[in-house]
Amino acid sequence: MGQKKNQWHPGFAAAIRMELKDNQDDLVFEEEHLLSKKPLQMDMLIIKNDKNVEIRNRIGKIFRRYNIIEYKSPQDAMGIDAFYKVLGYASLYKVSSEHENGYKMEDITITLVRQRYPAKLVAYLKENDYIVEKMFPGIYYVTGNVLFTIQIIVSKDLGKEENIWLHSLQSDISKESYHELLDSIEQLDAKQRELYGEAVLQVVTSANRGQIEKWKEESTMCEALAEIMAPELEAGKKKARSEGLAEGRAEGRVLGRAEGRAEGRAEGRAEGRAEGRVLAYADMGLSVDEIANKVDISVPEVERILADN
Repeated sequence: MGQKKNQWHPGFAAAIRMELKDNQDDLVFEEEHLLSKKPLQMDMLIIKNDKNVEIRNRIGKIFRRYNIIEYKSPQDAMGIDAFYKVLGYASLYKVSSEHENGYKMEDITITLVRQRYPAKLVAYLKENDYIVEKMFPGIYYVTGNVLFTIQIIVSKDLGKEENIWLHSLQSDISKESYHELLDSIEQLDAKQRELYGEAVLQVVTSANRGQIEKWKEESTMCEALAEIMAPELEAGKKKARSEGLAEGRAEGRVLGRAEGRAEGRAEGRAEGRAEGRVLAYADMGLSVDEIANKVDISVPEVERILADN
C-alpha cells in the first residue's frame, strides 16, 4: 500500500490564521470558498472588514479588500498552470458580485504559497514581461503585466520571528524551527491552542515523524511535547471533566457544603491531567520509572493508569 498522503491544508488554514491573529477582528476567513455551484473553489478567501485597515504581518501588507490565497503542499508543484488557475479564480470572483463591477479589480489580491521557491514559474513570469521582486525574506511581489496585485510566498524562507506558523509548514523542518514552533504554541491561550496551534503541530509532526521520533529522546523536546499534547488528549479531558464533576457532587452531598464540590472538581481535573501526561509520555517511549519521576506520582499509580488505558 502507498504512503498515506499528508493533509496539509488544515494545518495551512490554521497557520495563516495565526500569522494574522493581530488583525483577527479585522478579517473574515472563508476556507474553500465556492466560486460556483459546481466543485470549483479557492483554498481561502480573506476579506477585510474595513479595506483601509493596515495588516501588521508582512504577508498581509499587499492585502486589499478581497484576498485570494492558493496554497501548495510540499509534494505539490506550483507551476505555470497553477498560476493561471488562480488568475481564473480571481477573475471569476471579480464577476461573481450581484452588482455590475461590485468587486473592483483593484480591491482583489492573489497570494501563492509554497514551501520551496517555484523557480520554473518565476523564470516563466520573467520571460513574459512580469517583474518578480523580493520584498521581504520569503515574500516576492509580482508586478508588470498583471490584472491583480500578486505575491508569492516561499514559506520555508519566511522569517521565523514574525512568521513561525507558515515557516513551520515543512516536510523537512529543522530541529531549531520545531523547537520554536513548540515554544510558540505554549504561549497561546487555551482557545487559540485548541483551534489553531494543535492543527499546525499535528500536520508538521505527521510530516516529519521520523526525525521527530529521534528528537523526542531529548528530555527538553519530550517535556515540551508532553506539556502541549497531554492536556489535549481526549481521554484525559473527558475523564477530568466527568470524574471531577462526579466526585465534586458526591463529596458536596456528603459534606453538605460548596467547598466539597469545588475540592472534588479540582481533584478530578488534576487526576485527568496527570493521566493525560502519563499516556503522552508512554506514547513517547518513556519507561514507567521515568514517567513516574516526570509526573511526580508513584510507579504503581503509573502502572494502574497504563493498565486502565
